Amino acid sequence: MLQNYINIAIRSLKRQKAYSLINISGLSVGIMACIIILLYVRNESSYEKFYPDADKIYRVTSIFETSGQTEQIAIAPSKVTQVALEHIPETELATFVFDWSVGREFLVRYEDNTFTETNVFYADSSFFKVFQYRFLDGNSSNALTEEQSIVLTESTAKKYFASAADAYGKTINANGSDFVVTGVVANPAGNTALDFDMVISMNSIFGQIDNTRWFPMNYYSYVKLNDKSAAESFKSKLNQYIEDDFGDQMTAGGFKMSFDVEPITLMHFDTSKGSDYSEKISRELLYSLVGIAAFILLIACINYINLSTAKSEKRAKEVGIRKVMGAHRRQLILQFYGETFMITLLSVVIGVVLAEVLMPFFNQMAGTQLAIDLQSDPSLMLILIGFVLLVSIISGSYPASFLSSFQPVKVLKGTFNVQGGNMFRRILVTLQFTVSVFLITGTLVIFYQLRYVQNTDIGYNQDQVVYLKLPDRAARNAYKSLKTQFQTITGVEEVTGSNNEISNVLSGWGAVMDGLPKNVSISFRGMYGDQDFLETFGFDLLAGEGFKNKSDWDTTVYYLVNKTGIEKLGLTPEEAVGKRFGIDESMMGTIAGVVDDFHFTSFHNDIEPWAVYTGPQDYKQLLYAKVNMARIESVKAEMAKVWTSLVPNRPFELKYVDEAVKALYEKDKQLSQIILTFTVLAIAIGCLGLFGLASYLAEKRTKEIGIRKVLGADVSKIVMMLSKEYVRIILISNLIGWPIAYIAMSRWLQGFAYSIDLSWYYFLVAGLMTVMVAMVTVSYQSVKAAFSNPVDSLRNE
Repeated sequence: MLQNYINIAIRSLKRQKAYSLINISGLSVGIMACIIILLYVRNESSYEKFYPDADKIYRVTSIFETSGQTEQIAIAPSKVTQVALEHIPETELATFVFDWSVGREFLVRYEDNTFTETNVFYADSSFFKVFQYRFLDGNSSNALTEEQSIVLTESTAKKYFASAADAYGKTINANGSDFVVTGVVANPAGNTALDFDMVISMNSIFGQIDNTRWFPMNYYSYVKLNDKSAAESFKSKLNQYIEDDFGDQMTAGGFKMSFDVEPITLMHFDTSKGSDYSEKISRELLYSLVGIAAFILLIACINYINLSTAKSEKRAKEVGIRKVMGAHRRQLILQFYGETFMITLLSVVIGVVLAEVLMPFFNQMAGTQLAIDLQSDPSLMLILIGFVLLVSIISGSYPASFLSSFQPVKVLKGTFNVQGGNMFRRILVTLQFTVSVFLITGTLVIFYQLRYVQNTDIGYNQDQVVYLKLPDRAARNAYKSLKTQFQTITGVEEVTGSNNEISNVLSGWGAVMDGLPKNVSISFRGMYGDQDFLETFGFDLLAGEGFKNKSDWDTTVYYLVNKTGIEKLGLTPEEAVGKRFGIDESMMGTIAGVVDDFHFTSFHNDIEPWAVYTGPQDYKQLLYAKVNMARIESVKAEMAKVWTSLVPNRPFELKYVDEAVKALYEKDKQLSQIILTFTVLAIAIGCLGLFGLASYLAEKRTKEIGIRKVLGADVSKIVMMLSKEYVRIILISNLIGWPIAYIAMSRWLQGFAYSIDLSWYYFLVAGLMTVMVAMVTVSYQSVKAAFSNPVDSLRNE
């Protein structure tokens, strides 16, 4: 009997080649899209899950409440780990990390070879106890206990030495200092935000860390709890401790600092905190992608259902004869399910092939390295089996039930008329276009939001400033000479130096100021600069004179503070100039100027208090130059000559600030491209089904059209008659899709501190595009039917 069902299914597919092709094409493309999206979502959802006891490891983040405002940042003071270990019994282990890679590079030398590294962490001795890696050499107990000790990943060790086994115990030079390799660990077994090539002992850079103070806040802090359910208890005790230990000072200063904990497996999705890793992805956007995958599959299934029920008249006699010959309804249902199963199975096979072919293009677009490997990835095979079953059930249930319900007497007498599926088909087509309206609206909003963040003035000369990294002591010592000679180059207008990338300032400090108004305190983002900092970046100076007449080697520290910082301190720009101020008690100085606000992180975050201060030459880890972009090629050539003469052991690598700013939105851009691509696919699949349905319905009304033409109807009226039902459906779809899109995109825009308004324009354009796409899709069949010769359709009447 099974063989009989298969033979019948094959004959049915052959008899209706065009509609079978439409069904298989739609399902294949839909399944291909779902496979790629689900692999991407699975990859993004896997961050940190490979660590043993990952469900017990939490990151401690900081919360500041002051002047009625709340600020959350990902960094915390090093004291958190000491308190956790000594005073909170739920703590099993704790560690803190300083991420050197932000805006900096490491120049590593071994023998005659030189390497540039960017993924460098400083960590305390407990790092590899909390985050367990397999040690190929050395061990987690003492790998980072001594000063000048360094742990390499296996891939990094192989890059420096003949093999990873040769690395242990060797001395390498990094940024002018010697380090002993005290461990080699296997490469991470999965995705992690803590992506490093090397980890250096914390005391190598800071000496003995002062764990007695709640400021500064420069560290990412992690705790491993003895029970995964102890997070709330840990947080409560940590916050109670800071209240007991620091509460009086917080009350006197009018601010409150507290802490939160988040599972490390959720860090990758947390876009709400400042001073965080940049490679984040919004969980809402992942949900959106899953939703798009579901919509694409649903649209493909709707196509199948619509075309199957629309063609039911041509199979009515078959059903009637089978019932007369003794076939039960259950047998007919199994037969129609079998046909659906065969089409689905074939579609899944084609979908996998398409996904394999198109995966390199997707990887390039999304910045991933996804692959389809059914042998080593049994879960993917289960997903594909799930697709076959799910699509077969969704697509086959209604057609099987509908077709098997035909009454043989009416069918064979010729009095049977298919009516029951019309309303259901209208509902399904309405659902298809509702999804299309939602996807088009969402794509438009995402496009214009990204254009907004890329084109909005961020408050400084990002398009005119280039920079060079000064990764080691030799390069930093050459800063003064580099600056002096760069200033003589035609086309170079200003030169300055800093310790941080202007586009992503992370360091957090607690502000200190003489005469600080009661009940006011604030945390500042801080960075070093020199006397030409203001002029190089072109900040708007609101008060004071800036650094122009100040010297790096002046005994007084001078500050430029932004407008937000001054306002939160309860001062006007004019009142602030001349005040004694410091972003830390050890860095007290004088406010030399107040600048207007600018964006020093992405538009996902609010503008926070910021200060730049004069500092020693050795703190200059980046050199910035404002240049005339019309002369950029000659400027680069001249700068390269100067660089080579002063820093001969370091390659000349000029970078652009505007590219660094764009990099802040790279993940958003990738996701927008992904969403746009699959939105187009969803609409294309819907149009494919609509084309097939319009073709059938026009064919069904051939005699009616012939009679109307004989009675004098012109082509335009017939086209209007055939199209008006679709226009009505589209209008209803827009009325349903607009509110859904508004709610969804409002939530997405909440992930940006600065965003576009949800104008009616986006919804109107989406509606018009939907109408246009639908009309183009059905117009061919409508016009073809309208121009048909009525003699051909009425010849046999």
